[in-house]
Amino acid sequence: MRVKPSFIVFAGLAAISATARPAAAEDCAAPEETRKVRLASLERHGDLVLEDGSLLRLAGLAPRQDEAERERFAAALRPWLGQGFELVALGGTDRWGRIPARLLLPDGPAGDIAGHDLAALLLAAGAALHLPEPGLAGCNAVWRAAEARRSAKTVAERAVSATPATNRALAGLPVIDGHDPAAMRAQAGRIVLVEGRIAAVGERARRTYLNFTRRRGAGGSIVLSRALWRELQSVGWTASTLTGKRVRVRGVIEGRDGLLVTIETRAALEMVD
Repeated sequence: MRVKPSFIVFAGLAAISATARPAAAEDCAAPEETRKVRLASLERHGDLVLEDGSLLRLAGLAPRQDEAERERFAAALRPWLGQGFELVALGGTDRWGRIPARLLLPDGPAGDIAGHDLAALLLAAGAALHLPEPGLAGCNAVWRAAEARRSAKTVAERAVSATPATNRALAGLPVIDGHDPAAMRAQAGRIVLVEGRIAAVGERARRTYLNFTRRRGAGGSIVLSRALWRELQSVGWTASTLTGKRVRVRGVIEGRDGLLVTIETRAALEMVD
């Protein structure tokens, strides 16, 4: 089976919170240069195939993690086969030959970015889960809102109070205690929400670790690249201000011990208190 890669008690909190808000949705508008393509099929691993044979990884979506998720995604995508789109390539091909990209409907609702964006439509339909995409803050906001609309709709249909906890549950993401190693290992390889209080921050040359416990193996850690850690520091999220704070992270649990969540974008990390 092919495995794919799958984010202050301190002066200036208000300013940092403002800086950390998602970018305006307008930042996700289509660029002037796009390429017209036609969606042909879905290959066996769940990636999109264009009419010219190109393989796409649809940005903003988490890999499907079991057969039920794959079937739900395929069923939602089937009506779009044969449809023409505007392709926004987001980089070169990855190790599996996939192009990370957005697919935009050329005749989507005027002024509604989510109505043009195939990933947003799939998220709103409950066909996939959102995984924050590095370098696309505006699009992450659009995708997150699309996923939340589906959760809110389901809550309303069930006449349940739309609390953050129920929204997370309806989105299909378990909330794991970062201080519980057994609970984290049980979800290894899956996208989840991990929540906990940061006990210590380990700054290394290439990586920074936000550790939920001080003792190795007793809890999980959030792994940040040097570039992302510098970005966080620039808005005041430093080792001293993060220690003792409760955070929530969305990502895939990985690592040899099943205790790491590596994130590539600030959108994957949320300050709870």
